[in-house]
Amino acid sequence: MTRIAWCLGLLCAALAWGAGPAGAQQAAPATAPSLASLSAEPGGPVDLIASPFPHPAPPSTAVRVAILDASPSLQRAGRISVLLSHFRKRELEEHIGMKIELANISSIPEQPAMGNVVFYRPEFLRAAALLAKAIPGEQSVRVMPPERLAVSGVDVEILLGEKAP
Repeated sequence: MTRIAWCLGLLCAALAWGAGPAGAQQAAPATAPSLASLSAEPGGPVDLIASPFPHPAPPSTAVRVAILDASPSLQRAGRISVLLSHFRKRELEEHIGMKIELANISSIPEQPAMGNVVFYRPEFLRAAALLAKAIPGEQSVRVMPPERLAVSGVDVEILLGEKAP
């Protein structure tokens, strides 16, 4: 009988600690929140763990890059892609904090008037700036215009104009 009484006493103490009447909760230390108060809050641990989409959305782990060349031979785009994907890849990924994925290398039909431009989605400014710095020559870094955002499936577009290496 003493063993059963001891277990019941332990169970009653545990209930008084977490979900007992108000008088029993006052005996708990002020620093430890009760289980009932944690589960009753809208942002409690159950809501945090069980939510289907984290709020805010998790940051991207990769930056998708497209290299668009105005010349039909694609030699400049090929050199830039080798530079970004082999020679400077590890260093750039460490500085950016994301993996670099080359999504596309292609030519564009017309020669852009603005020279070399690195377009980026709004949340990829750091990646675009570091990629532009790694490419030899001068580049301007600009946010993607809304019409390009709707069409482009990449995070950073490197547009090689007239004065590319």
